[in-house]
Amino acid sequence: MEGKSQPGIFVLGANHLTASVSLRDRLLFDEAGVGEFAEKLLREEGVSEVAVLSTCNRSEVYGVAAEPSAARLLIEKLWAAHRGVSEDEIRNHGYFHVQTEAVRHLFRVIGSLDSLVLGEMQILGQVKDSYQRASQNHWTDFYLNHVFQAGLHTGKRIHAETAIHEGAVSISYAAVELARKVLGELRGRSVGVVGTGEMGELAAQHFHKAGVKNFLFFNRSLGSAERMAASFGGEAHLLTDLSEKISRCDIVVSATGAPGIVISRELVQNSLRHRHGRPLFLVDIAAPRDIESEVGEVDNTFLFTIDDLKNAVSGNLDLRRQEARKAEAIVDEEAAKVEAWARGLDIVPVLRALREKYQALAEKEVEKWASGQPPELRPHLESLGRGLLNKFLHDPTTRLKLMGEQGDGLRASYYADMLFALAQEEKQHGA
Repeated sequence: MEGKSQPGIFVLGANHLTASVSLRDRLLFDEAGVGEFAEKLLREEGVSEVAVLSTCNRSEVYGVAAEPSAARLLIEKLWAAHRGVSEDEIRNHGYFHVQTEAVRHLFRVIGSLDSLVLGEMQILGQVKDSYQRASQNHWTDFYLNHVFQAGLHTGKRIHAETAIHEGAVSISYAAVELARKVLGELRGRSVGVVGTGEMGELAAQHFHKAGVKNFLFFNRSLGSAERMAASFGGEAHLLTDLSEKISRCDIVVSATGAPGIVISRELVQNSLRHRHGRPLFLVDIAAPRDIESEVGEVDNTFLFTIDDLKNAVSGNLDLRRQEARKAEAIVDEEAAKVEAWARGLDIVPVLRALREKYQALAEKEVEKWASGQPPELRPHLESLGRGLLNKFLHDPTTRLKLMGEQGDGLRASYYADMLFALAQEEKQHGA
């Protein structure tokens, strides 16, 4: 029995490490574009399975092909035509991995080891969504289904067995974590955002994800504050309203571009008279600073600066890098399992032929002994035949599978042919 080599699993892609933002934007697949591209690719000869992952930081095409190198040229041509880029741009600013390296790459992506922000959680859900879309549309089959399912299992292991996702690694999210440590549960709290630029908006996003629903936005121009209020729910106020409204805030994040102090010690002291003993948490993420340093001396007030947040972020990044080593070990372990699985596929036809041959013999013997016996005896004879078949084939099947997984499938096939006369059986059936 001559074994056929298995198709190759591959990935062709570009990400934040290899391509500029402008090129990544041009390579990006939209929702409709993914389906159109996948269907067109699968109509081409040689590519049997495909899944497309496309986010703001990466676009990748995973596939299965008899000749991965030929599939690469085909995909570069179709991708370039589909997105209006040149094939050279994809080739010069992308990467191409085959077999184990393709599997390891996918597992590292899922484990957020290949992300712009190490340990970010979003990518696991994005990969899951991409795979489900491919599976539901029947773009994937036996090979990619196994690899993606193994990858999602790897991602869950990394999440459960390491702390790579823990600790804020952005200034705005660090503000949320500090607020939670000081004040506890954030749901039901009121957050005042002073300054509605990028930093203020990011802070509002993170507090909103943490469960905050009550926002007061302060800005020099009311229009910008109204836009933020419409996005997150809440109130829009001019910066001049701060002294009157700040007492309603449990948390204040200040991120203006003002050249001088925006929140003074006097303003905070006056606001506390209306808070009836409730603490006030303030975070200054502006440069130059918005909040007077003496505010931190006021009773029942907690003031943190951008330097405090940077120190927290730096420590958290160090922790994530340490945990990344554990995650890499998990990736290696799970990728090795997939590699063994792929090697073992060469022996599958042999195992199928072995079982079919001896199952036919077992059924023949059961039929012979059941003939002329009471009908109620047949189920017991069939059960006995199945049980003996499984016991007799267990050891040879286990040994042959192990040889296949160790990359010795050719020799395993030879021994199976020689010992069990499988090739002769095929010739007889063919005759």
